[in-house]
Amino acid sequence: MKLGYFIRHTSREAVIEGVKNVKRYHIPDEQIISLRNPLVTNGINALKRHANVNKSYTIGQSKINTFLAASSLSHLLDGWMYLSNAFSALLNGDKGAAIHLSYYAELRSAMAILATEGVGVFDEKHIGAFSPTTNCEYPKNFFKGTPPNTSYKQPTARTHVFTWDAMEKWANSAYKPNSEILRIFKIRGFDFIELTEFFHPGATPVLSVKIVKEWLKDWCFDIKSYRNDRDNRNEVSYRPQRIKGFEKPLDFNSIITDLTLFWEALSPSQRDRFMLLDTYLLRKLFQTLYVKLNPAQTFEELVVNAFEQRGLHDQTLINLLSFTAPYQNDHLIFRHARVDELTPLSIMARATLLLRIAVGLVSQLYRSGDVTKNELGFVWNSYGIDNGFWPSGSIPADFDVLWTDVQTPIADIKHDIVNNSTTNDLFSIRLRNNSRMVFLPQINRACLWGLDF
Repeated sequence: MKLGYFIRHTSREAVIEGVKNVKRYHIPDEQIISLRNPLVTNGINALKRHANVNKSYTIGQSKINTFLAASSLSHLLDGWMYLSNAFSALLNGDKGAAIHLSYYAELRSAMAILATEGVGVFDEKHIGAFSPTTNCEYPKNFFKGTPPNTSYKQPTARTHVFTWDAMEKWANSAYKPNSEILRIFKIRGFDFIELTEFFHPGATPVLSVKIVKEWLKDWCFDIKSYRNDRDNRNEVSYRPQRIKGFEKPLDFNSIITDLTLFWEALSPSQRDRFMLLDTYLLRKLFQTLYVKLNPAQTFEELVVNAFEQRGLHDQTLINLLSFTAPYQNDHLIFRHARVDELTPLSIMARATLLLRIAVGLVSQLYRSGDVTKNELGFVWNSYGIDNGFWPSGSIPADFDVLWTDVQTPIADIKHDIVNNSTTNDLFSIRLRNNSRMVFLPQINRACLWGLDF
């Protein structure tokens, strides 16, 4: 079986059934899956036994569906935690660890995305839900020759290689992702399908689907970059790092300033989960549509029409979307994500963009399975306490407060860097910002306010 065929036939509907199982059977016990599910306790071996034609062992389809649903959320939470730890490593002067952890943030976000599509990533053998009642492993053993050689085994697909190959097939598929991916992004409460409706008559859903494919590349989701990040991760994980470059100390003023801009991009508004980042993404969509349609109107005229037809009048927003000064440049996250050179911030940027996609797709999945965010309060409470977001017994009613709590400290750190640009050593920066620095690595707060279901 070809991987492209496997990815094409995996079923999101099966995972939605898994979400319904989570709601029906596990949430009442404050769990998202049973520990008796064989894919939880020893998934790799269980899946190998399931795929072995010489054994009668079978994993029930319901268990597979439920695992995919639960693992999509778990991979997402883990991915954001890896990104947080990458921030922390870089703020401790460890570029190698920051690169290593950022790569795993990328990997887990990709695994979360694949899980929402019905693909379970394990090792050597992987599982796909082809419908709510059927599944198939990958690679699938088949017998060659006449008579069949039952000892033949198709080559295995290791975790990292399979993940990026599967993501490549997903991104380049004629069937996936569909235009629904545009609905995960919102500005002023309107998703991108709604905001493109009045941009131009030629901005059809069919064209939007094509642009989705281009986004996966334009937003630096170039699978070659992720494969390179894997190789670079191996380099920093296993080779000596403090063996050269002693004459080039880290520029902490620049690093910390850039990290504060990551925070600003991910900040929520009252109606939108990632207001600034999604605005820059909409600008990219409008820009691509304009180039493809080549209309008689100016770009700004079409942008204004798209918003005014929705009753939105915001000149600052129009200026940003229209590349009007002072908004001519792309956001720093996209500039870092395009960098081919091995740097912690370039991999952090790619991880952040991929996590943004994953948050939206997991939210869509759980919403489709009729689970509300409040029903998973036990998940958020555990995550928040373990990460130091709030004390025991004090889970906030609205996760936007997770941004409110850090907004002033983050702004104060940025202001301090500007006012003390002549001192660039970490010791001095920490001394001046001791109580505020604890918040800077906690970028995984954004996962909690970003989930929307």
